[in-house]
Amino acid sequence: MATANGKARKILVTPMRVTLPVSVACDLDKFQRALANVAAIVRTMHLAGGLPRPREFVIDPASLEAKEAAAEQ
Repeated sequence: MATANGKARKILVTPMRVTLPVSVACDLDKFQRALANVAAIVRTMHLAGGLPRPREFVIDPASLEAKEAAAEQ
């Protein structure tokens, strides 16, 4: 990816986990909307710079909103 001055910018590649219900996974329209919501969060985090990035997301089956997975205690 090039910046405004033409120099390449490193993009770190780290895996993410998205947990979603079967009802969303089996419906292409819902699946695409859910992934778009995850992409919007990741893009916002990426543009914000040095903020820690969540790597695990959970999809709410009713609203299709992506939320950071809460740590189990």
